[in-house]
Amino acid sequence: MPDTAHMRQRMMASMGMPENLIDTTQRIAYWRITKRTGEIVLGNPDTLLTDYPNRTHADGMSVAVAYAGNLGQPLESRVYFDRPDRSDFMFADPYYYYAFAPEKHNYVNTKIPFSNLTYQTAGSRENKEERLLGALSINFGKKLNVGMDVNYLYARGFYNSQAAKRMDWDLYGSYIADRHQVHAFINPFNATNAENGGISDDLWITDPIRVSNSKVQTRNIPTLYSYTWNRLKGTEYFLNYRYNLGFERETEKVDSLGETVTQFIPVSSIIFTFNYGTRFRKFNTTDSNEIDPVYGNRDYWGTGLAANDSTSYWYLNNTLGLSLREGFSEWAKFDLTAFLTQKNRKYTLPADSVSNADISQESTYIGGEIAKRTGEILRYDAQAEFGVVGYNLGDFQLSGKIETRIPLFQDTVSVIARGYIKNLEPSFYEKNFHSKYIWWNNSFGKVKKVFFGGTFDFPLTKTNLTIGVENVNNYIYFVDAEPNGEAVEFIKQHTGNIQILAATLQQNFQFGALHWDNQLVYQTSSDQSVIPLPDLCAYSNLYLNFVAAKVLTIQIGGNMHYFTDYYAPIYEPVTQQFRLQHEKELGNYPIISGYVNCHLKNTRFFIEFYNLSSSFISPPAYFSMLHYPLNPQIFKLGLSWNFLN
Repeated sequence: MPDTAHMRQRMMASMGMPENLIDTTQRIAYWRITKRTGEIVLGNPDTLLTDYPNRTHADGMSVAVAYAGNLGQPLESRVYFDRPDRSDFMFADPYYYYAFAPEKHNYVNTKIPFSNLTYQTAGSRENKEERLLGALSINFGKKLNVGMDVNYLYARGFYNSQAAKRMDWDLYGSYIADRHQVHAFINPFNATNAENGGISDDLWITDPIRVSNSKVQTRNIPTLYSYTWNRLKGTEYFLNYRYNLGFERETEKVDSLGETVTQFIPVSSIIFTFNYGTRFRKFNTTDSNEIDPVYGNRDYWGTGLAANDSTSYWYLNNTLGLSLREGFSEWAKFDLTAFLTQKNRKYTLPADSVSNADISQESTYIGGEIAKRTGEILRYDAQAEFGVVGYNLGDFQLSGKIETRIPLFQDTVSVIARGYIKNLEPSFYEKNFHSKYIWWNNSFGKVKKVFFGGTFDFPLTKTNLTIGVENVNNYIYFVDAEPNGEAVEFIKQHTGNIQILAATLQQNFQFGALHWDNQLVYQTSSDQSVIPLPDLCAYSNLYLNFVAAKVLTIQIGGNMHYFTDYYAPIYEPVTQQFRLQHEKELGNYPIISGYVNCHLKNTRFFIEFYNLSSSFISPPAYFSMLHYPLNPQIFKLGLSWNFLN
């Protein structure tokens, strides 16, 4: 969604916020907030018809992704700059794209009660994939909104021991007034997925005749594991409160009684943010075979092959800030914010075969932000954060963005430059991990990252080009197998510098009813043995768009995901992380699907034939990772229904 000044003003006005008291007929306004200080930014709800089928499955969560082959299973983008930094609880990171989070949540202000029901399904009874999303939002007056979202996912999977189940819900609310601004968010979640470690032989997919004399159902293909599971659950509580100090100013408007209308002008804000969360992870297996031949069945506790490992974590973050607001006078050309953050964390790990150990951490940060968020020609923002006490002493993050708009050919070109410098202490689990099969205690140094890049956007030609380069030092990664089949180290830190260069081009074409939308990502790594990346990732969507009977919008077409050969990562169930492998390159195989996508009044619906390419491309090497095939040909159905009443 373009971040124009007009759209920002419409949003502010519809929320009751004082930006020129602009009248609007907008029925529903969406926005997000920054997690630390609660600054409002434009939201991007999923309401578009175009590409709706692609956004409902794992492949559509980035231009190209590596995942365990089933919806709801762990996932990592193949595009380096789409990967977030590893979090304090690394086991939740592979599920980031599925999860609710305060910084990703769209808050709502609606003049009428709003609800949405979204359902998708695929497969037969034995391998059925289902996902149900629900949303409800109600305003109590102009200032107070309360809402709820539900996400239920259950995908049985086409292969043995591949099922994924996830249940998220959130309860949120906002109160937006002249002096008081409150955002609250609560999110419990629970996820369970079976682990099969991949199929035993890739020939079951690429050349099944060589391994079987008869046709074999995918569920009967042998897998490495059959009785192994990972479970993840937790809850997050988030509250942001801003108290605005300011004054009343008379405007040129008058009300129905002929009295002058006044406008509240915020001068400064006092900010408080509370964030508390819990996380729990359990790894369970009763498989009788070697749980991980790469790591060589390192049985530290001598209790047999079964494992029932768990670890937990809680955190409490409190932020106090003070902000000087932009625009309250002629000389106040930007926002200026200072903040103090206190973080407390506690981890529980097995200490030995019968007892657990609790480890506590505390960190104190100071920081600030300067930002100019209005104006037609120039906008910018810059943030700084420094760890001054505790575990993260010496950490710092400096980041910034500057944007300008240039009129060109009766349109506006947007040019954005951005960059950051990070010096970060490795997370607790990167340094310490205890389980039955894997055990490490590391003394890693701080990870250093420097990034510079920019974006050029020209709506007239439907062109968006983003270029970025990053230098990373002390990169932490999960290792490949040693030649003898064992890994002496499970996780390593590369002490040298690695440069990553990436260019992303989004180019859309239209010829009457024919549309062709494209995303191309070129990227290169200076050390492919540590950060392997495909040279090219691509997504292309070709379709006809037309209206039938004046009310039904129809899109008929096909899409394709593609990446070039490279040593794609492999997923490790014991750590729930993606690690290196140099056994075999994967890629150079397009995943092509056909679809019919429709919109009627408040309803979107589609039917998709997934993985059509396996019918006419030989060999059908539709693998996401080594030994992890994607779903075979399958029909998918989806429906999204808005209720406005």
